[in-house]
Amino acid sequence: MKQISIFILCTILSFNSFAQDTTATEVFDISQYEETTTQKKFCTQKVLNQTPTKLIGVGYEHNFGFENSNDINGTNKIGSFGGLRLNTTILAVSKNNLILTFGLGTWSAKFRDVSASRGISAMNQIFSNRLSLGSFSTTVFKPLNEKRFITAQANVDMASVGVNNKNSFSAQGLTFYGLVMYGWKKDDYKMFAVGLSRTYRLGRPLIVPVVLYNKTFNEKWGVETLFPARAHVRYNFSTNSMLLAGYELEGQQYDLVNSNLYLQRGEIKPRIVLEKKIKGFIWLTAQAGYRVNGRFNLVNAYNGKEINEVLKNKFGNAPFFNIGFNFVSP
Repeated sequence: MKQISIFILCTILSFNSFAQDTTATEVFDISQYEETTTQKKFCTQKVLNQTPTKLIGVGYEHNFGFENSNDINGTNKIGSFGGLRLNTTILAVSKNNLILTFGLGTWSAKFRDVSASRGISAMNQIFSNRLSLGSFSTTVFKPLNEKRFITAQANVDMASVGVNNKNSFSAQGLTFYGLVMYGWKKDDYKMFAVGLSRTYRLGRPLIVPVVLYNKTFNEKWGVETLFPARAHVRYNFSTNSMLLAGYELEGQQYDLVNSNLYLQRGEIKPRIVLEKKIKGFIWLTAQAGYRVNGRFNLVNAYNGKEINEVLKNKFGNAPFFNIGFNFVSP
């Protein structure tokens, strides 16, 4: 009897303990542990599968032989044209609501195996010396929310053709250009923006409307466009290997040192580009295409004011290739 009484007493105590635990569970309020504020979200500056951002790059470009002719010098046969390109991008600010970068670059190209000619000395200066370019840029990407953004870029270049195979820069070789755009990002697969740009891409200062359109259609196909500067169709073999087909416009205005003349050089480059990861953050960039002359003329006016063309050249077209290695962002 005593054992039965002890069993009953233990059962009653266990039941009371269980009841107390159940009650404690029912009054627990999980909302006390939830965040009371929500963080604002912002869109990013790229779409999925887009080509990686290059932080440090070194490359060499080579144009095969062609001819140049004008009414004064006659015709020059040119064996090749090309040189080394160096670029770096410095990430100054990287936040959800602001990305600020600075860029530095240099490009030096030279004509080789040019046939002798008589005529205007400025052309002899161009054929005998390097076309030198140093550049500085700053780019701002400012997302306004998840769907809208503003982006702007400002550039200053120092471009010149020296004498006696020396790089000589002057204030007359400074050029300023840039762009500003307002855009929309529907999702991680599509970006669209419109704006205005001042550019030297065809050798002469122009103010033109610009359209950015980056779109990833699926795991394999996409487009990357900043019209009219460049436009490419992209095919992704994988996330670490992609092929692009399209074109890019290039150009600049060069000060001919110790003269009152400027070279306005512009070209159109239809091309195929291979971007491939080598190891880690090291990527290979290989280009092959055909350079089409847009402008290669001498003027006696600076920065586009009262442009007077002193000499028009028929600068020949030629196939080209470019190969380089880049350190890209994670």
